[in-house]
Amino acid sequence: MLKKLFAGFICAVGVAVFAPPAWAHTVNRAVPLSQAVARPDGYRAVVDELRAWNLTAAKGKIEALKAKTPGLAEWLALSGAADYLEGRYAESLANLNAALKKRPGDSEWLELRLHVRQTQTAMKGFKAYKTAHFDIWYEPGEDAVLLPYLGDALEKAYTSYGEILGVWPKQRIRVELFSDSVRFHRSSTLSRRDIEEKGAVGVCKFNKVMFLSPGALLRGYRWLDTAAHEYVHYIIVLATKNRAPIWLHEGIAKYLEKKWRDEETGFLHPGEEALLFKARETNNYVPFKKMEPSLIYLDTPQEVHLAYAEAASAVDFINRKMGEGALVRLLAGIKDAPPPQRPQGVPALGEHNPGMRHQRRASLVELESTGPPQSAEPGLRLVAGVDLGGFEKLWIEDLKKRPLRKHAGSQVSLPKLKPKGPMSERSIDLAALKSAVARRRMRLGDRLSFRGRMRAALIEYRRALRDEPHSQPLLNRAAQIEIHLGMIPQAERHIKKALEVDPDYAMTHVHRALASEMGGKAARALKAWEEVLQINPFIRVVHERLLAHYERTGDAEKAKREREALRIMSSR
Repeated sequence: MLKKLFAGFICAVGVAVFAPPAWAHTVNRAVPLSQAVARPDGYRAVVDELRAWNLTAAKGKIEALKAKTPGLAEWLALSGAADYLEGRYAESLANLNAALKKRPGDSEWLELRLHVRQTQTAMKGFKAYKTAHFDIWYEPGEDAVLLPYLGDALEKAYTSYGEILGVWPKQRIRVELFSDSVRFHRSSTLSRRDIEEKGAVGVCKFNKVMFLSPGALLRGYRWLDTAAHEYVHYIIVLATKNRAPIWLHEGIAKYLEKKWRDEETGFLHPGEEALLFKARETNNYVPFKKMEPSLIYLDTPQEVHLAYAEAASAVDFINRKMGEGALVRLLAGIKDAPPPQRPQGVPALGEHNPGMRHQRRASLVELESTGPPQSAEPGLRLVAGVDLGGFEKLWIEDLKKRPLRKHAGSQVSLPKLKPKGPMSERSIDLAALKSAVARRRMRLGDRLSFRGRMRAALIEYRRALRDEPHSQPLLNRAAQIEIHLGMIPQAERHIKKALEVDPDYAMTHVHRALASEMGGKAARALKAWEEVLQINPFIRVVHERLLAHYERTGDAEKAKREREALRIMSSR
């Protein structure tokens, strides 16, 4: 039932390997008249402020309504919703319970109370780690390793994205980091299927950022980019009063998700660029309107990732062609657009209309959206002078001139939760191979490697690569043995190929770091070790090598951070 109530859009390898990385969005749903409840004047105005996450204004209106018409259950329910969005779950339940005592059976308030209870259960035992602008809630234990890296990345995102989009939240931003998918589902309403089939490991909704720990996934994922991606959604909500459509939300978040990093990097994963290349060749795009109300409802994972790539490419087009500050002007145009005029005699949302079998309500459960329509057209007319259809044509014409690469063999991997049963990474690696011959050779190579017959194992891996030349497990197995045998140039060729296929595979960066160290390339080794932290920070050797580097170079603060990470990992 909650799945329907909170139907949402996601991201990923953000959900990114994932792509992004993911934001959730819900449209108002039709409600039979038998369920409709008359609300007093002012109720809807407060709901709209809550949906825009303008909690200061919402609470001010609630207090004014209490003074004007005291004692109504509605004001208690609205206060409960505001408390929930502020992360004050106990206070939210107290107000919702009081409202339901005055009016038992109100389905809207019962739905919200159920979700608040689930969230409170999911957050049991959590502690807060505070940075200058963020309150990061986490479960004490191994996820404490993540906190200094996460705090640093989010503060960099706050500064970088503030400069790009002109949004600097004054309120503290709540972040919830979940160590397992069960708690994550209870708080976010995203299911295991959403995670593994759609790549949804993070979400921004209910005035907070939520995402899964990389420790909950088999090989980690780009968790810092995901956190940054979700923060972009947060500030877009503030910048537009939550009126931006999904394609623009995802496009801006995807386009910016890596820009918190110290180095410049492209905004598309090679697999996403390959999908966009193919779409251009076949003229088979995902229309922007089809992306509504959520990318998660697209037909296939490939269509989801293509939609991310298209939207990010469209935002890149705006940034390149529409002049300085185009994104700021675009968001301002959406925010400042007057509400659409409804035909004469048609009631506003939430008003009773005896002539209609269904009507829409201003629901406290559906706090993600301001209400239809959500359109970028006011902003597009401001920066480009066209409507959505005209903009899509301009973007496609520009895309025809862009230097896209085919990236043979590259694809966006979906994140996989750690298996509950005895299945090993080796079993998963074997299952990913399409060629039965390659599978047999990998098995033989693994047995030979286990027995210490490294050269014989390398021969088998190289033979397997003839049938599966783009296999990350095979490329990394070959590179690992070549490093062991001192065959650094050969290892680096396999590592380069693996990075071209998928730069989000942690072990490729581990092998690059080891090969760089053996080749005397200390700066490149350091960069590779730090890259691993952005994907799977629970690999112990990464912290050991970083500690050695920082001690050698005299960086006492970072050395202290790595020692603490090793201490936490040793106490597990």
